[in-house]
Parts: sequence; structure tokens; C-alpha cells
Amino acid sequence: MVDPAEKSTQVRERAPAFAEVADGVLLDGRLALFHNEQKWMAVSDLHFGYEVSRRQDGGLWPMWGMDTIENRLRELIESFQPEQLILLGDIVDSAAAAPEAIEWMTRIFDLCPDLVLIAGNHDRGAVKRKFPFVSSHQVDGFFFHHGHQNEPVPDACVEITGHYHPSVSFADGAGTRLRLPTLAMERCPETSLEKWTMPAFSPWAGGYRYSAQFPSGEVRQFACSLQRVFEIE
Repeated sequence: MVDPAEKSTQVRERAPAFAEVADGVLLDGRLALFHNEQKWMAVSDLHFGYEVSRRQDGGLWPMWGMDTIENRLRELIESFQPEQLILLGDIVDSAAAAPEAIEWMTRIFDLCPDLVLIAGNHDRGAVKRKFPFVSSHQVDGFFFHHGHQNEPVPDACVEITGHYHPSVSFADGAGTRLRLPTLAMERCPETSLEKWTMPAFSPWAGGYRYSAQFPSGEVRQFACSLQRVFEIE
């Protein structure tokens, strides 16, 4: 029954959407991976300060995006309480928003002191000098790097990268189109190597159709939205 006191425009709060994409590994619709046992959380391609970069280049971009990134990341930390937070490269968009980025990253350190900063091709300037960046990071069974450069992957490790902003498009045939970010999971049948490519965390990221890295590999993709996380058949 409809509550007569409820406004017709009122949106009810939803529980966060997520799916288990591997044993103990959850993909949250807010674009994060979380490992239930190892207690790490990973996000990629935040491009913090994207709007500042575009304005510096002369574009008339709205000052929107940095608060969205910070608030969503804060919500994820509060939801999962990770012991380690892995930012998987392209944490900032450029050196243009260095003061804002330094303040933001300091606040993130306060929320999760075990913060791993992996360098991407956009990470440079004062932010990179201020904080300890690494080119890769390994935890039990998983190897993280941004993906813009080749990194030797240790044996028996799932390779997890960002960089490519994978996404999928849906169309209804009547002109309506929807693009959603995806997690792409690929396995090479000859070598059993496994590679996962993270969705971009930035609200400005448009995304690209994922291209298989292994010629004969099998690819699974999970589309992400706030309402639902689902595998694309």
C-alpha cells in the first residue's frame, strides 16, 4: 500500500548491490573489489581532479566530481572496513588539482592507514612527490599494477589491473542506450593465466568496449550499477 504521506518523488534507500565474482571476492556496484578473508579493497582510475584539468586546458567544465569520488570511497570504507585499501593507478588526473588531491588523500589515510598507492600514467607532480607510490603490489594470490606498462606477474597470481576503463553498452532498439562500467575477467586456456581489469571509479569515465588480451581466452564481464551487479551473458 502506498503511504499517503510519502512524496511521489521520494527515492527509497537501497542496499548496496554486489556479486561474488570469485571465491571470497565481492564486486560492489560502487566500483570496488573486496576480499572477504584477506580484507583488502581495491579501486582503480579515480582521476581525482579531472574537472580541474579540463578547466586548465580551457574547457568550461562544471566543478563536479571530486566530492563524488571522496564520498563514494568513504561509503565503501565504512561498509567493508578494509584492513588494506589499494588504489590501482590514475589516482589523480593530472598535476592541476594537486592541493585538493593532497588534502583528500590525507583524509583517506586517516580512514585506512594501510593505503597502497600504485602509480598510473596520470599520477605525477606534487602528489607523487608527497606520497609513497609503488609500481605494483602483491598479496596472497593476487598481483596488482595499473596496466599501462608490462609487469612480470608472479606464478600462481591473478593479475589485477585498471587503465582500460572496460564498459558495456545496452540498447533497446528504439533509441535508448545505456553504458555501464564492467569488471573484465579473462583466463588463458593454454597457460591458466588469469587477468582481471577493474572498472574506472571516476564519474567522468565513459568507458570502452573490452578487447581480449589473450587471443583464445575466455572473457567474463560483470556490469556494475548501484541497483544491480550482473554477469553479461
